[in-house]
Parts: sequence; C-alpha cells; structure tokens
Amino acid sequence: MILIEKGLLLKKSQIFENCSETDLLEIAAVCEEREEEKNITVFAKGDDGNCMYFIYRGEVLIHDNNNRLAVLGENEIFGELSLLDFERRSASATTATDCYLLKIDQESFYDILASNTEILKGIMKTICRRLREQDKINAELIRLNEQP
Repeated sequence: MILIEKGLLLKKSQIFENCSETDLLEIAAVCEEREEEKNITVFAKGDDGNCMYFIYRGEVLIHDNNNRLAVLGENEIFGELSLLDFERRSASATTATDCYLLKIDQESFYDILASNTEILKGIMKTICRRLREQDKINAELIRLNEQP
C-alpha cells in the first residue's frame, strides 16, 4: 500500500479525522502493514504494550479469557492505551475474521504526537466513548442483579 493510501485510510478513523494531510502522511510513514488470518492472537492480556492497531479490513475481538469485551471493525483502533502508558495489556485481541491492520509503535507515535495535539484529542475521544459504553453495560448489569 502506498503512503497516500494509508493516509486516506487513517483519515477515516475518529482519532485522525482532524489531522492535516501532512500529519496523516507522517503517521502513515510509520505504520507497519500486517495481514492476519482469522483466529490469530494479535496480543494477549499481560503482554507488554508498545503499539496500537488500526483496522483497515476485518474484525478484531477484544476479550478477557472467554469474556467478550468488544468486537471492533474497519476504521477502528485498538491497543491505544499502550500508547499512553507503559502498562501491560489489559485484555487480549484476536482476529475474528481475516484482517488487514496498520500497526503504530509507541516510540514513533510519541514523536508525531509531540507536534500534533489533534491526535491526542482523537484518542481521548475514543477512550471516553468506550468508557461510556462500558458504564452503560455495567449499569445494566447492576440493574439486572438488583431485580428480585
């Protein structure tokens, strides 16, 4: 995939939608392309986190053992928490279908982030959206458990 194609793909993601073309090309230049077959573990809970992934094609299951946390599809990201902290992975990611992914390493990402706060804003929006979704699920579980 050529650099311009990667940049156009990244633009479709919520975290990169406000980036300039120049910034998108800079990000695209550090993306590693990965093709994965169905049922491949991209990373496991407890692994060192040092990168995030952008899903170009396919679906990825985010899970904690047999507990499904999310199924993410095209133009979504996963593993983004590892770009913001140095903690181990809090869940596993497994391809639910054949996938085409773009991988962004933490070190390269920090270099780009230093000159572009729009990317950080996009990641924060994504994390907040996911936390709100999880809050809704937790509230519903509590409500169900409180019923007689």
